[in-house]
This record gives sequence, C-alpha cells and structure tokens, in this order.
Amino acid sequence: METIADVILKFLDLFDAQFADIRSKLFKILIAVGLLVVALVLAITAFVMFIYGCFLGLGLLMPPFLAAFAVALVAIILGGGLVLCAKKKIA
Repeated sequence: METIADVILKFLDLFDAQFADIRSKLFKILIAVGLLVVALVLAITAFVMFIYGCFLGLGLLMPPFLAAFAVALVAIILGGGLVLCAKKKIA
C-alpha cells in the first residue's frame, strides 16, 4: 500500500512541476498575444489614417466624391490582391 502512495505522490510532484513549466510558458504566450493585438490595432489605425490622408490629398485636386471613389478603388484593388496572394499561399 505504501508503494502505491509513493507512486501517486511522485506522479503528483511530476504533474505539479510540469504544470508550473506550462504556466510560465502560457504567461509568456499571453503577453505576446496581447502585444500582437495592440500592434494590430495600431497598424489598422495607421492604415486608416493613411487612407484618410490620401483622401484629403486627392480632395485638393478633385471633388471629394471622386477622391473618395479613387481611394476606395485603390483599397479594393489592394485588398483583392492580398486575398489572391493568401489564396495561393493556402493552396
């Protein structure tokens, strides 16, 4: 009976050691994911401001509705190109 208790205690000690290792790695992964989310939000904000800046710049040369159309057309073309590129990478 004592050997079974020893085996169970050793197993629990091993499990605790492995869990501590996993917990520290999980914490690092969560920090990395959090930083990636912040970076993604900043990148999207920068992209939106870039598009808005293009719109304002073209608004000086042409009517605002044409500037919005031109900027949207370029964004759609770039988005479609990225989708096609991703589709080729997946296939």
